Amino acid sequence: MNGLIESELFDKLRDLSVELRNLFSRSMTPYDNPKHTADLEGWSDWFWQSDTIRKAHLKTIEPVGKNKMWLMHINIFPRFNVDLPIFGLDIVANPNKISGCFCDYSPTTDTPHHPYMYKFQNEIRDLTWTRAREMPDWAQEIFSKDIVGAGSIREGEETDQLCQMAFDLASFYCLEMNNPMYQKTFSLDTREAQNKYCRNQKMNKMLHSSIRAMGISEERKNQYVDNVLFEEIV
Repeated sequence: MNGLIESELFDKLRDLSVELRNLFSRSMTPYDNPKHTADLEGWSDWFWQSDTIRKAHLKTIEPVGKNKMWLMHINIFPRFNVDLPIFGLDIVANPNKISGCFCDYSPTTDTPHHPYMYKFQNEIRDLTWTRAREMPDWAQEIFSKDIVGAGSIREGEETDQLCQMAFDLASFYCLEMNNPMYQKTFSLDTREAQNKYCRNQKMNKMLHSSIRAMGISEERKNQYVDNVLFEEIV
């Protein structure tokens, strides 16, 4: 895409998105999502899958026109018979600072002492820029108690820590996801838990208003949210 807005912060986040795409391509197989019909200007979407992952999705939005924000969204959904959390990461930034970040390993089972949840707790333990936020009911029902939620993250050490955290958590997820201990064959079905995650995410009014603010029609927005971002599987 030509005419990218120049910003040291944007470049750092663009580099992170490339590193994550490369990581996912080494760990999973890229595929074309037939329900993703077209990229809008500034929008880019990539998809992967594997024997353990039914859908990994990384999206970036570059500032175009009235939109001055850079955005990256990631979700990794495991297959229904695999005991793994849903990995979620959202970063929103203006040219000078990261205005919002959410990151979580969202549980899909009640497995006690899950190694992924321990990893997440240890990864974020010493971060000083995270902010305790009161989550709405829809979010409390699906996110872990350790979810990272932060705003006004300063350029420099805080941003470097965020990028490192995001890459480390994505790397751990991909490195460990094929461990046989998480394969439950026919004894596990997390379909409803994953559908609840998608259903509740769609209750986020900010999700709809932010997409609508980019000048996208209601019909196009709904198609993208319902069929690409947070598709429920019958």
